[in-house]
Amino acid sequence: MKVIAKNFLNLLYPLHCMGCETALEAMNELHLCGHCIASINHNAMPPFELDDLPVKAYSACLYDGALKELVHRFKYKGKTVLAKIFSKLMIDYIKDNPEITDVDLVTVVPMHKERLREREFNQSLLMANPISKEHSLMLINILEKTRKTRYQNELLKSERLKNLKGAFSVSPKADIKDKKILLIDDIMTTGSTLGECAKTLLNGGAKSVKCFTLARGI
Repeated sequence: MKVIAKNFLNLLYPLHCMGCETALEAMNELHLCGHCIASINHNAMPPFELDDLPVKAYSACLYDGALKELVHRFKYKGKTVLAKIFSKLMIDYIKDNPEITDVDLVTVVPMHKERLREREFNQSLLMANPISKEHSLMLINILEKTRKTRYQNELLKSERLKNLKGAFSVSPKADIKDKKILLIDDIMTTGSTLGECAKTLLNGGAKSVKCFTLARGI
C-alpha cells in the first residue's frame, strides 16, 4: 500500500533530484539521483587536530562540488529532507572510523536564538539525530550560544577566533562532568567554531571531546 500511495502522489507531485532536477522514482527517500550521490567526494584525509586542544575533528566528505550546493539548499532554502542523505554519509563514515562513537553522549554546535528563529531549524541537530539513534547514544543540547556573532564565512581566520571568543556556554541543566562527548556540526573550515565549542565543553568538566562534521573545507 505504501508503494502504491507514493506512486500515486508522484503522479500529482513528481519527485525530482535536489541536485540536478532529474525525475526520480516515487520510492527514492534520499531525494537525490545516483549521479549526484556518486559525485559527492568522500574525505580520505586523517582527522584534523584543533589548535592548542587535545581534540580531533573528523569529516565524512569534502566541501566541494555537488555537496557544496546541496548544503546551501539545506541550510538557506529549507530543504531539510537532505538531512537523510547527509546523516547517511556520516553514518557510513563511522563504519570505517568506529572510534568516533566511543563516547558517552552526543551534542551539536548551537545557534543563537535569533538565528534559530530566522532559519527555524538547527541543521546540525537534524543530522545528529539519526547518528545518535544508530549508535544508541543520548543526544543532548549541552551548549548555548549566548552572543549573536557575524557569519564565520565572512571573516578571515584571525577574525573568526575573535568573533567567537566567549560566545558559547554550557547549559546550567547539563551534567557533563567526566563525560566523553561527540560534538557534531555541518561544515569545518578553519576549525574555529569547533575549537571554541570544544574548549567550552572541556572547561565545563567534560573528560574528552571529539568533533564530527558532514564536510571539511579544502
